Amino acid sequence: MQPVSARVETLFAGLARTINAASNTGSAVPPPATLTGRATALTGGDRLGFTGAALIAVTRSDGTMVAGTTLDFDALGAAATVDDAIAAINTGLGGAATASFANGTLTIAATGAGTGVAVAQDTARPSARAGIGLSHYFGLNDIVRSDTSMLVPSGFTTADPHRFAAGEAVDFALRDSSGRLVARYALTGATGPTYGDLIDELNASPLGGYGQFALDDAGRLRFSATRAESGAMLSVLSDTTDRGGTGRGFAAITGLGAAGAGLDSAGVRRDVLADPTRLPLARLQPVAVGTKALGPSDRRGATALVDALASAVDLGDAGTMTIARFSAVVLGDAGSAASRATDRADQMGARRDDAINRRDSVSGVNIDEELGQMVVLQNSYAAAARVMTTASEMYDTLLGMIR
Repeated sequence: MQPVSARVETLFAGLARTINAASNTGSAVPPPATLTGRATALTGGDRLGFTGAALIAVTRSDGTMVAGTTLDFDALGAAATVDDAIAAINTGLGGAATASFANGTLTIAATGAGTGVAVAQDTARPSARAGIGLSHYFGLNDIVRSDTSMLVPSGFTTADPHRFAAGEAVDFALRDSSGRLVARYALTGATGPTYGDLIDELNASPLGGYGQFALDDAGRLRFSATRAESGAMLSVLSDTTDRGGTGRGFAAITGLGAAGAGLDSAGVRRDVLADPTRLPLARLQPVAVGTKALGPSDRRGATALVDALASAVDLGDAGTMTIARFSAVVLGDAGSAASRATDRADQMGARRDDAINRRDSVSGVNIDEELGQMVVLQNSYAAAARVMTTASEMYDTLLGMIR
């Protein structure tokens, strides 16, 4: 079973993903002039990897459609790159907004005064990469953000390039169920250019003697310990990798530890905290140009947030369950662990006290015994004093008789 800290990280990652998945199906009213996503691990030349379609629109502040385009990933083809998608967005919007992609971050900005940008899933063929929609994957309408985590699975496959640069490495440590270090290895990516080569390198390393490494369908690294090492835990001691200048390292990309969860730096977007009207509570309608695509009375986005929190979510190694259910599991396990720790502390304290008593009975001072011995000595001294007094008196008597 994972340590409590690891399970809390898993809980947060699932909660953030659930909230953001719902918020990215909606839009604020009026829509923001610019949608700026969070940093991903993608570069412009990377495989796009999306299927389905998404609607990107420009509307006026009152929600009237100015321009819109359906980004059809199936039509772009399996060989399409991120740059191909950016070009398709710019062509489709015809200058009403411009899309750009730099350092792993997607930005779509409206060009006209008083206009904004909104994104929606195609109702018949929703877009998806590793099960994540376009807006959610790039974080265009996230409520929760993190500086260290993408908060979504990467979707990389074993055929995708890892882009490790010279001198970059990930230092892994493997500990058994008691916490003892059993193996350590620095992953450098020197054996080949793809994620599949990284997996092969890990399996051929000393770590591979204790279990098997693999990428799951969402691009997350999984370690399955052997039966003899069923309680072994993998951790990342350091990660100096930076994929293509995106600022995302191998641990964050593959969902390992705190870097993958993002708990250490996560929080609600500052602009949402400052202005709750920026919450994406409405949904973009696929309508013709000149008609209303967004309305301030639309609260389907808010309903989606409530429904999402009641739905099961993929929590990786922890399985698939609702956030409420997993929260109860984490709290229950933490309470049980705390109770076991208290009982163990009491047992250890009793054993310590017994050991101290046993030691003192052999090498320590028994106050009652020593007091008894002092009484005996005191009585012996008094008797000896009386003998000496009597002898002195007899000696004085003899001297007097001689004189």
